[in-house]
Amino acid sequence: MDLSSWFEFTVYDAIFLVIVLGFFFYWLTRKEQPLPTPPKEVAPLPMTDMTIEELRKYDGVKNEHILFGLNGTIYDVTRGKGFYGPGKAYGTLAGHDATRALGTMDQNAVSTEWDDHTGLSADEQETANEWETQFKFKYLTVGRLVRNSSEKANYGDRKSFVRGAESLDSIINGGNEEHKKDN
Repeated sequence: MDLSSWFEFTVYDAIFLVIVLGFFFYWLTRKEQPLPTPPKEVAPLPMTDMTIEELRKYDGVKNEHILFGLNGTIYDVTRGKGFYGPGKAYGTLAGHDATRALGTMDQNAVSTEWDDHTGLSADEQETANEWETQFKFKYLTVGRLVRNSSEKANYGDRKSFVRGAESLDSIINGGNEEHKKDN
């Protein structure tokens, strides 16, 4: 093999060179694309307990907030509107008690009236509990789903928040668990 074979220029070399120069030219002349604008943040709702009738207006259509009940707690899932918004995968849950639907993994089982969740098997209740574990660390807690207005608690001026492991009873009682035991 002589030195001249190293410097031969073939068709493959020409194609490779054109491709490399093309990418280099593109890199030099490209324009920075602006980042997409983040979704509009919706102000958190004040904490409040709701009846099923009050909850229905928070379906993402009648109100920009998307709420649903799960195991007696109301969650604001507005930031997940790609999943829970109108026409989306879990859109039928918005504005309803979703415990039975999520527990049975059947969106047609969503409750439009008060549901005390009797008839759910232990496995179905466990599935609903697993969903709730995820929600309380991810979405804002608005309050409790109550049967009638007389059961509503007073949260003062408190805004909805991601509660994590904090219980709603401790919030209602002002963090005083002894009050709960005395009653």
